[in-house]
Amino acid sequence: MPDHDLSGSSRAITAVYIPEPIALDPLDPAWAQTPETIVSLSRRIHETGAKMVAMGNENRRIRVKVVHNGTDIFFSYQWDESVPNVTVNDYSFFADAFAMEIPLITEVSPIWMGAMDKPVNIIYWRADLAKPENIVGGGIGTTQISPDAESQNIRHYQDWDHGVWTLIITRLMSAASQNQISFVRGATHRLALANWKGGNDAERGGNKIISDWQYLSIK
Repeated sequence: MPDHDLSGSSRAITAVYIPEPIALDPLDPAWAQTPETIVSLSRRIHETGAKMVAMGNENRRIRVKVVHNGTDIFFSYQWDESVPNVTVNDYSFFADAFAMEIPLITEVSPIWMGAMDKPVNIIYWRADLAKPENIVGGGIGTTQISPDAESQNIRHYQDWDHGVWTLIITRLMSAASQNQISFVRGATHRLALANWKGGNDAERGGNKIISDWQYLSIK
């Protein structure tokens, strides 16, 4: 569900409306008409059992653009990564990953995977997967891939070039099931980002760096 009273925040991200088809391509002209927001991921989180523990601060920056045409919404994320990590062997290698989290209800959800009565919708990308996953969470340790096939409707573009990952994620604005958020023109949604650098042995699973809540305004 959308929030309606957050667009004045200094952490606002604007989803620009462009009434024409948009391609899943970083060179699509729509991106030139879309403002960029820099989001700082500065909270390092470590999962221990059923707890999330803050492990100090950092300052990892994600360049964000969002655009929609009333039917589909597109999220563009770029971040620095000196070497791309695209292999997993469950021990010494792990793939680069990224996630965006949005509450499924109007109440403020805990930023660490929501709560049973305040669930969240997560889109999770990992460099070695064929496509991003639609995930639902109701608290630490409860996240799961949505059981319905309809909500696995996410398409993406990914590319690493000259030390920069570019990730574009798109899906229909209307939710395909109760396991997805609907994006509505005129609404504002809380949005949090998470990032895993696969070359850092500690960054896998619940161990990651996250942003504070941002506020996505759908024009």
